[in-house]
Amino acid sequence: MASSLPKFLLLAGPIILLVLTGIAGYAFSQIRFLHLPVPQALALFTIVLPFITGISTQGVYNFIQRSSRSEPYRLAIPLVVVIGFQLIYETIVATLALTHMIPPANLSCGLNDQWQKMFREKNEEAIKAIQDSFNCCGFNSVVDRAYPFPKNAASDCATRYERNKSCFGQWRKAEQVNAGLLLLVALLVFIVKAGSIISLLSSNTWTTARWTRHFKRLASEPHHDEEDNRTTTRGLIEANIQEEPYTDNPSDTTATPAIANGSHSQGPRVEPSQLGDDHNEWREERSQEQAH
Repeated sequence: MASSLPKFLLLAGPIILLVLTGIAGYAFSQIRFLHLPVPQALALFTIVLPFITGISTQGVYNFIQRSSRSEPYRLAIPLVVVIGFQLIYETIVATLALTHMIPPANLSCGLNDQWQKMFREKNEEAIKAIQDSFNCCGFNSVVDRAYPFPKNAASDCATRYERNKSCFGQWRKAEQVNAGLLLLVALLVFIVKAGSIISLLSSNTWTTARWTRHFKRLASEPHHDEEDNRTTTRGLIEANIQEEPYTDNPSDTTATPAIANGSHSQGPRVEPSQLGDDHNEWREERSQEQAH
């Protein structure tokens, strides 16, 4: 199951990325059509994001394949740079998209400025598209800068099109929804990329790569060296104990051959005292003097 996961992601990954590209493209079209105050460049960068993810993921796969053969280290640094750049890219996209979602109270200023710009430029097509999409009139009220633009009177949008609500609420909701789609694409792209890379790194091809085995060998060498040192030290201590037995008198070298030859002393050796012989000689000399 684990070995089939990388293959599954390699097959399903492109399909998922294409779907995410379509979602980002739909959000971009809505931002343009409804003239939402979401930067179109943000939407374009989000559309490109799945393609960059697909290229980087394929690069990781190719790097792992080459590392297991004969070209280790060659693509490591470029891939790390690309993945790091992509991570920053995704963070920027997600952060900017989030600013057009929350808090809702702060969105009114951007929406008001956008509507005022269209009204000042007499952009009838843009305001009419918004009003027709949400079946509304005006911004804050049905007569607030509504299309058709009157010359000296209030707009008759409500009476002409029989509408009784303003466009502010639904227009703000459209901004939040489309910004949320951009955020969703950025998050899902990150998840797909992370899952693909993790599954590839845990595959058999990666674990059998030459430079991975090299790092594993380097990591295990200190442990083996420590074990070898301990074994050597233990052997020297045991050899020293066998060659130099302990004696009470360090200058006594006669005990070593005896122990080495297998003769074991049963205790201290007792020698007869010479005091008895000396005493007998003294008695003989005394008796000779008395005889004379």
